[in-house]
Amino acid sequence: MNRQKSTRIVLFARWLARLGSLASLGLLLLFFFGEEMNFATLTPTEIWGLLFFPLGITVGMLLGWRWEIFGGSVTILSLMVFYKVMYAASGEFPDGLWFLIFALPGFLFLFCGLRSRKPQQVIKTA
Repeated sequence: MNRQKSTRIVLFARWLARLGSLASLGLLLLFFFGEEMNFATLTPTEIWGLLFFPLGITVGMLLGWRWEIFGGSVTILSLMVFYKVMYAASGEFPDGLWFLIFALPGFLFLFCGLRSRKPQQVIKTA
């Protein structure tokens, strides 16, 4: 009974991660292409920030559809590096929870991947 309930939770979280990744990617694309951005005026810090958010987060979420642990890890690591770059540049973290909300599907992908992993067999040697 517990195994079946656990499987349902993972299945629900997996589809929530997939739908959430589509919503996050759609909104990120609207922001990215909706704003007229002049790349020539960006500072090096802004370029590094863009490499990790939205680019790294996007790559991680797309990878999460096939390889949940890897994709979720890429998303979370990209978010962490983005926060590190922004903190190093300004001495404070970006305001609000919006960056975390956009990356939430990556956390769900990682959860699903770890929960649905089969335990590794231990090889005994003589």
